[in-house]
Amino acid sequence: MPEMTKSTETGSTEKVSLLYIFWVFLKLGATAFGGYMSLVAIVQKQLVEIDKKLKEEDLLDGISLTSVLPGPVAVNVIAYVGYKLRGVAGAMASFVAIIIPSFLLVLFLSWFYVSYGSVPAVKNFFLGITPAVTALILTVAIGMARKNMKSKIHWAINLVSMLLLILIGGIQVTFVVMIGGALIGYCCFFKREEKEIGKNDKSGLAQISGKQWGISACVVLLLLALLLFAGQQTESPILWQIASTFSGISLTLFGGGYVVIPALHELFVDNLGWLTSPEFADGIAIGQVTPGPIFITATFIGYLVAGFWGALIATVSIFTPPAVLTVLLSRFIVIRDSKVVKAMLQGIRAAVIGMIFASAITIGNTMPLEVRTIGLFLINFGISYKYNLNPIFLILGSGLIGLILFAI
Repeated sequence: MPEMTKSTETGSTEKVSLLYIFWVFLKLGATAFGGYMSLVAIVQKQLVEIDKKLKEEDLLDGISLTSVLPGPVAVNVIAYVGYKLRGVAGAMASFVAIIIPSFLLVLFLSWFYVSYGSVPAVKNFFLGITPAVTALILTVAIGMARKNMKSKIHWAINLVSMLLLILIGGIQVTFVVMIGGALIGYCCFFKREEKEIGKNDKSGLAQISGKQWGISACVVLLLLALLLFAGQQTESPILWQIASTFSGISLTLFGGGYVVIPALHELFVDNLGWLTSPEFADGIAIGQVTPGPIFITATFIGYLVAGFWGALIATVSIFTPPAVLTVLLSRFIVIRDSKVVKAMLQGIRAAVIGMIFASAITIGNTMPLEVRTIGLFLINFGISYKYNLNPIFLILGSGLIGLILFAI
């Protein structure tokens, strides 16, 4: 009976070991260059297509949920996936594993920066990685589209989503795309879902016990307290200031990636004075030469302010509250029996796939238009589209080729 309950809560059809979850996400965390959609593409390729441990609908649902939550979307998606695979323990294992590689690398680069005042040159390596990441994201988007885009309405949502994000971009557009997709999905697909599911519509809330409601309420209150008291303890020890500041702002930063850079600059340079503008720019640069999200810059800031312990506390503080919020909401969102939610998710999924196409185009635009990069892209696209090759080998192999190819 307990095993059946766990399977129902997490939505996983097979019990996955915590060692598998930790090891897989540790490897992915060490190679997920290219930002949020790159990580999503690698997860889809590894867990959905190759290992078959995760359903593609679960991954799309996780993207849909975390896209409208604060904090680093990539890490929140990983926490969601871990929860789907093995409950709370799986969420913790995946969350820790995905952060460790980036944390260690940024920690080393931060030490190097403080000691020698420069960032290692990795230009050629990334010139090789970018075509591989672009090709991988594009093949994943094509694969998802073939499975989920079943009508002209789906394709219309997809196209509009992609164009809006490419031409305008920003967190406001992301919200509009997600909400618009949900509304269109409800209006266009509700009757169809009603026929398929029948009249027995269950939201899943009735399955949540009173104890779970109480625990969840306490967690929400704790998160609100972090938000209210963030950065207000100016006379407190510096490590406490770091913890309260980073944990609080983690719940206010929507959009992820480049959207949050101005807000972080204003807080740490203009308001707190922890960094100078050049130091902040160098921190963002260090974040870009690692496989982690831009939020990993917190490690760099913490190190400059208070050494190793400052780096560790800043990293834990900025990633943990949004991940906890994601897992908390995952426990209350039970979509399998709800025709309303399933209709809305049809529209949201189409919008999400449009976002993935837009990400492939956006990242592709950063490649220099020359024979070497175009050739690498075409080779990686052909391999990724035709074969279920481990994306880790694809990305690292392309990066190593870039080291040689672009040094000529």
